[in-house]
Amino acid sequence: MEKALTPAILPLHLQHISVLSGVEYATLLILLAITGICWTYRNRGFWTSSSANLKWITGPKGSFLKGNLQELKTNGAASCTAWYSLYKRFGPAYELTIPFYRMHVINHPSYLEYIQKTNSKNYIRGAFTRNVFGELHRSGVFAVDGKEWLVQRKAATRAFSKRNFETHITQSLHHWLDILMRLLSNLSKSQTEFDFQELMGRFMFCLFLRMAFHADQLALDVLSDDPASLKSQVDYMDAFDEATHLFDRRRRDPLWKITEKLSGEDKVTKRAVSLFYRKIDSLIQDRLDAMKNGYTPDPSAGVDLLDLFLQTTEDRYTLGGMVFSFLTAGRDTTAYTTSWYMKEIHHKDNQHLDAANKIRAEADALGFSSSYLGYGDAPKMRFANAMWDETSRLDTVSPAGQLEAAEDDVLPPVPEINMPARRIKKGDLVSYQNYVLARMPEVWGEDAAVFNPYRWFKESGEPISYSPFKYHSWNAGPHACLGRALATFEGVTITTAILQRFDIILSDDSKVYEPLAAMNMGVKGGVLMRVRERVPAA
Repeated sequence: MEKALTPAILPLHLQHISVLSGVEYATLLILLAITGICWTYRNRGFWTSSSANLKWITGPKGSFLKGNLQELKTNGAASCTAWYSLYKRFGPAYELTIPFYRMHVINHPSYLEYIQKTNSKNYIRGAFTRNVFGELHRSGVFAVDGKEWLVQRKAATRAFSKRNFETHITQSLHHWLDILMRLLSNLSKSQTEFDFQELMGRFMFCLFLRMAFHADQLALDVLSDDPASLKSQVDYMDAFDEATHLFDRRRRDPLWKITEKLSGEDKVTKRAVSLFYRKIDSLIQDRLDAMKNGYTPDPSAGVDLLDLFLQTTEDRYTLGGMVFSFLTAGRDTTAYTTSWYMKEIHHKDNQHLDAANKIRAEADALGFSSSYLGYGDAPKMRFANAMWDETSRLDTVSPAGQLEAAEDDVLPPVPEINMPARRIKKGDLVSYQNYVLARMPEVWGEDAAVFNPYRWFKESGEPISYSPFKYHSWNAGPHACLGRALATFEGVTITTAILQRFDIILSDDSKVYEPLAAMNMGVKGGVLMRVRERVPAA
């Protein structure tokens, strides 16, 4: 009886029906799966159906499957310009959908204070960030949450102690400033044009190698007082810089794994990560081997970053991610901000400020005409610091950021921009754009987009300290940038040392300098210049 019911002995026309039914069954399952996915993510980008705030929230109309991805395309330009365009159309607060995610844009200090202070535990890096940047950051501080983040945060806090600033960090900076001054002197003699931003990238990488590893010899392969060093090829640095725009683009392309695979760009990112970590991991392994042979840190020589991180773990993979996080933050933040800073000082639009001469006068008054600023001296340069703060406000190296909601929540109302309370669902993204915040009259007044260092002074001449939720270039709350003091010290000290000894001639002091399309906002095309050595006063 059982044998008579097997498909092998069914009539031919019944066998056909049986096979056809199987195909139909499989098709039905696929359609049900697609429908289930679309329904599950109906508010997160497969189509723009209602959100919890639909009755009043603004935002661009999305399209089937793509959501609002089209709005975030930049065609090679920096993403901050796309965000600014959206602000001009929809105001400080609106919503977007991208495949798998709903994004709540929250450009206002009240929102930032809520997610980064009042209820900061609910807003985390989350799966989105780890998916996009995990390959690059490993388990570094910018890609983890909870206990992992706290351990690294505490280790970094020790690195930026007052004692370490006054010893190892200051000594390292002065050591490389000596080399930089000799290099600029040689460039002055030949009147060679060079890219100041590229020079700062090399300089900060060398400084980092000393502060993190005491690796001076390796650094000399990157920069020396010989102008020919600016033409040297450093494969792991070049590869990384080449790939940064791809990592930036991932934030706006949830299908980046497919996109990069089809275009072959995945090979670029993999090569960059491989080359970089091969170098960093080898430095870490050298230290681990040295420890086995009796190495201990020498406080008189300065405790470097690796020594401090080794107090928490000896796992090479983890250490590599920790080191990378501070390299990319330290190198790019100071190199790019110092480049924008030098551009703002010398651009034709700011000639009325006479900034270079005012900074020189401040240094002379403090007795630093021939020596470098120390850590305690840099804050005394009030005008120089105001120029730096205004530069990092408008030309913020960190143009945008986002966090993920760990649980359902309600953002508070913001009466100043006519925003009622907003409901947030678990897994939603909250996004802010520092580039936009700096240009919002709602935050900075009608002259928000104007470069004005005097906004940092009271009428009495005393400095103004703005709330970090307003001046948000350095983040705020528990995640506030630990390196802000270091970057400011480095930027003001480097620039003052250069201005005291050289005149700067921008190759084009009237062009519109545009943001670089990359993870961090440098100057597109660099800052080309020549220098002329100043004659010391008699």
